[in-house]
Amino acid sequence: MRRSELVRDPPPSNVRIGKGALIDDDVRLGSEGGGAPVRPIDIGRDARIRGGSAIDAGARIGDRLETGRNVSIGEDTVIGADCHIRNNTVIEGDCVVGDHVRIAANCFIARFTTIGDGVTIAPGACLANDPHPGSDAHGCLRGPTIERGAQIGMNATILPFVTVGERSVVGAGSVVTRDVAAELVVAGNPARVLKSISEVVCPLDLEEGDYLRAATHPDSMRPAPPPSQNWK
Repeated sequence: MRRSELVRDPPPSNVRIGKGALIDDDVRLGSEGGGAPVRPIDIGRDARIRGGSAIDAGARIGDRLETGRNVSIGEDTVIGADCHIRNNTVIEGDCVVGDHVRIAANCFIARFTTIGDGVTIAPGACLANDPHPGSDAHGCLRGPTIERGAQIGMNATILPFVTVGERSVVGAGSVVTRDVAAELVVAGNPARVLKSISEVVCPLDLEEGDYLRAATHPDSMRPAPPPSQNWK
């Protein structure tokens, strides 16, 4: 492994690595063929990127990224600060990931997906981007939008064009086929509304009150929009 301040094999000139970054020797930065990436790669300060991972050309990554092993970050993807991405997760190109995002192991984040600040995605979740994968043109690719503070359960699937609203919760194994309004719990295949997050309680009674409380930073305190009337 190498630290950015003392690199035995310096990265290509257009790979910029912030101070304090710790990157294992078998991490690939740039194209699979080796050599300098066509577009610069920016990696922020104090990153920890583990072996077998790959970061493609044009990726821009904020401070304190932590990855597990065999993580793939596609070309031109932008990732904010203080994000954790666990083993074997793939984030394809042209995605936008906010700050303080947690993506667990074995997830697939399709190209053109947007993930807001403070989102948590459990193991095995898949975010799709192709409404008709049999087409040769692939002209309408667009991944879902996961808004700030939402939680996506284990093995959930979110279909293209879908928006999951702020602080909503998607249950494990769900297939989300249409938009989810803010602060709702949905589950099932297809996913249906179960309740408001205000009705969710800690299963072990370790916390009281607003169990899924909002983050305390000022931007999170604005009121959420009313629930959608399209859900039955």
